[in-house]
Amino acid sequence: MLQWSVAMNAGTEGESEISAATLAQAGTPDDPIAKLNMTFRSLYGANREQVLEETPLAALTLIGTGEIWRVEHGKLAKCYQPNQTLPKIKGLMHAVLGAHGAWGQLLRGRDSTAALQAAKQLNEALAEAIESVSAELPVELAHPAREFLAELKTLSDQWLSGRGATANEFPSALKRVNPQLEQVIKVVGHAAYSALREGFEAFRSESSPNDWRQCFVGVCGPGQGRRDNIEIAAAISVMGREAVGVRLLYLENALTLADGLRFLAAALVERDLGQAVFDDQYRMWRDLLADTAIEYAGGSFFPQLGPE
Repeated sequence: MLQWSVAMNAGTEGESEISAATLAQAGTPDDPIAKLNMTFRSLYGANREQVLEETPLAALTLIGTGEIWRVEHGKLAKCYQPNQTLPKIKGLMHAVLGAHGAWGQLLRGRDSTAALQAAKQLNEALAEAIESVSAELPVELAHPAREFLAELKTLSDQWLSGRGATANEFPSALKRVNPQLEQVIKVVGHAAYSALREGFEAFRSESSPNDWRQCFVGVCGPGQGRRDNIEIAAAISVMGREAVGVRLLYLENALTLADGLRFLAAALVERDLGQAVFDDQYRMWRDLLADTAIEYAGGSFFPQLGPE
């Protein structure tokens, strides 16, 4: 029954209703074990939804937004929003991502028409961003932001003229304005932390002490964001470091609030499952075959992204 055990750890895939079409899509519609597996998962999914509905209080935040969503009995009840300056700052910082994308397309040369269109889009967006800096950003950020945007604009001007991209020019351009970029990143980091901390403080102040003590906080984001993100740091300042991995969870690859609710529900129901089956409420938060993995790896481990 290995398929059944794997399904227990793949709880986010569980559905309360499994149709014949779903069985057909599974690839083995006539396999009796596959059909049993789907039945077990449907039961799991229905229970998962009820567990979330019975949870009085939880919070969800998507990394990068600064928003904290209050979840009461499985429903989104309120959003604690950051100062509107924060999204604007972060939005302009995305110019680096856009420039890197256009450079990559030009450098590969797979589709010259599409690459030139990307360069044109980038150039127009950078021109608009430079015009917006003074009006949209605080004084201490306007100058360094304008400098790194101007450096990218100069680069995009060259690409738009028809000159081909070279392998070193994007890294060289960013190196010239690295101090300005780092200055912007540092200010944004402090602003994001303050906004998130205020949001978590407001969340706590509007909650009963008992609900707050049992509240789960889920930070949703891609796998690369699991380490050292600002949302976890801000939540620690209010919840305490001891909450990490217990009530303060990184919901990896939950990229929407709907994903976050499903992932949180799975974590809650698997905590109950671990307690009931193994007398260890966190057992199902590990791979079901974790003991064997540890045996072969020579100790417990967790794959980190990047060195310490």
